[in-house]
Amino acid sequence: MKWIVRILSIEPYCITCLWNNNEIRTIDLTNFIKEKSLNPENSYSQLKDIDRFYEAKCDGSTIFWANGLKMIDYDGQEKLGDLDIDPHFLYELSHQDVLEVKSEE
Repeated sequence: MKWIVRILSIEPYCITCLWNNNEIRTIDLTNFIKEKSLNPENSYSQLKDIDRFYEAKCDGSTIFWANGLKMIDYDGQEKLGDLDIDPHFLYELSHQDVLEVKSEE
């Protein structure tokens, strides 16, 4: 199983990450966010706001946005939780970055 070790950079709707297999991959969430934003009630629609998108964090396994998910607790109280995306889905959505390696001559 692959997971995200850390976020390296965030661009508009694209996040470049270091994965546990030492790959550096960029995840383009543009289409994902566009699709989810068709329903304003969808929790992911908030990511259309670029300022909110830039609040992405990594917990050592995936990407999340703090307090992005409203849920009802067992006692009936509404609480906020982290909005995350499955790392397997993110890996499939991503592409590997090609880095220039300087050779010693």
